[in-house]
Amino acid sequence: MDATTGHILYQREPDLPLPPASTTKIVTAIVALESDRRKNDLLSVTKSATRVPSSKLYLRPGQVMTVRDLLYGVLLSSANDASLVLAEGIAGSVARFAEMMTLKAREIGALNSHFKNPHGLTAPEHYSTARDLALIFNYGMKNPGFREIVQTKTISVSSVSGSKVKRVRHLPVRNHNRLLWTFDGAIGGKTGYTYAAQRTFVGGASRNGVTLIVSILGSRNLWRDTRRLLEYGFENYPTLSIDSRKPETPPAVDGHLIVSKGKPSSPLFSWEEENRLSSSSGYLLQVASFRERDRAEALQKSILAAGHQAFVDSAPMANGETTYRVRVGPYPELIEAQDAAREIERRIGFRPIIIPAETAKK
Repeated sequence: MDATTGHILYQREPDLPLPPASTTKIVTAIVALESDRRKNDLLSVTKSATRVPSSKLYLRPGQVMTVRDLLYGVLLSSANDASLVLAEGIAGSVARFAEMMTLKAREIGALNSHFKNPHGLTAPEHYSTARDLALIFNYGMKNPGFREIVQTKTISVSSVSGSKVKRVRHLPVRNHNRLLWTFDGAIGGKTGYTYAAQRTFVGGASRNGVTLIVSILGSRNLWRDTRRLLEYGFENYPTLSIDSRKPETPPAVDGHLIVSKGKPSSPLFSWEEENRLSSSSGYLLQVASFRERDRAEALQKSILAAGHQAFVDSAPMANGETTYRVRVGPYPELIEAQDAAREIERRIGFRPIIIPAETAKK
């Protein structure tokens, strides 16, 4: 994404809701920076914050840290315990802080994201999209405090014991973003990993007056994918950005514009296909297919939460692997399937296709 214009130079399934892992912490940091807490305010470490799984700073109950040092721990070392200390210290509870995160995402324009915790460990109803995270990171980079932190390679932060004898513990933290060391023009970013999410990254780079944002979810070779996308964007920027300011024009057939006649166009297929499609046994929506069951089930949970009967079925592939398909339905009438598909696209951000129910087992 062009950071200046917001124009998308390349995209693939940008609105598919997926587990974001620790790229969640971008939102955590933004909410913290925009709260009424000052950078030098001290926040106390609770027992619950110390019990979260790693990555973490291994803080101890009763210790205190400044908001500034907690933010460095969150964005550089991806510390889950520091994320919880921020959430509890700013909002009073993790649940309230997560609500603030979702609200902030909405304000930024990230409408297909929902957060349940400040660290990004896998949880029901905790998801985002590549497009949303690019928007959120681009917003964050406009905050000088956020920008300074994500551009830092290494730093030392401190925690202070809560006992009568104050003991200062110095903690070196190192940025997980390899691009800061290996990619010309890198300006910061945030990594993430969980088994369900796989490798995730959102970050940026600047060259010759052009700043690009890259957002990747579900990668198996993160740094190769990230470098390829950024190099592609910079090398082809003049061509990819040339139409960024042109308004979209309706498609033309034989020189005539096609204009809909009052009926909402289906997001799923053309008018001709819509007229030809019929089924005596009803219709299903196929939303997506994955090679990883966890990713399919994560999307299924998002659709179920939106009030639709989603399920996952498996099918063998020609190469011997298995694909996991996320489907919704069945619906007895085509119009019902269309309405459901439009709502899923609006609320979840992914565009389904309609298939006759009798072909669903193929």
